[in-house]
Amino acid sequence: VKPHAVREGRLGGIVRDVVAAGFELVAGRSAALSRVNASEFLEVYQGVSPEAREWAEELSQGGCVALQLVLTAEPQRSVAALRELCGAHDPAVAERIHPKSLRARYGEDKVRNGVHCTDLPEDAPLEAEYFFSLLP
Repeated sequence: VKPHAVREGRLGGIVRDVVAAGFELVAGRSAALSRVNASEFLEVYQGVSPEAREWAEELSQGGCVALQLVLTAEPQRSVAALRELCGAHDPAVAERIHPKSLRARYGEDKVRNGVHCTDLPEDAPLEAEYFFSLLP
């Protein structure tokens, strides 16, 4: 959950919506990322997404909350199901395509879009390890 959403009191609603969608919260952690940590975490997006630098800046603007989630009914679909629940990166697009998605409900723009979720199933363990094992 990105810093702007935490600051604006949206964490509870996001967690409620995730659990209601059938996810189990396996682990959670609050963290304040430095600019270096945020850039390191989002390194895979550098040169791929035009917003990558701004995403890193947003992640370093206060406390965020990392959630490790598993889709209870179909654990193997966890990443795909979470991406669907999150919706399009741009909340304006998400509002039109998936109006009940997390980004449609809690996002403001392409950078302050409420939540980050991994793009690929193989990246999920790496992102979880970063927040729950490597980050001080």
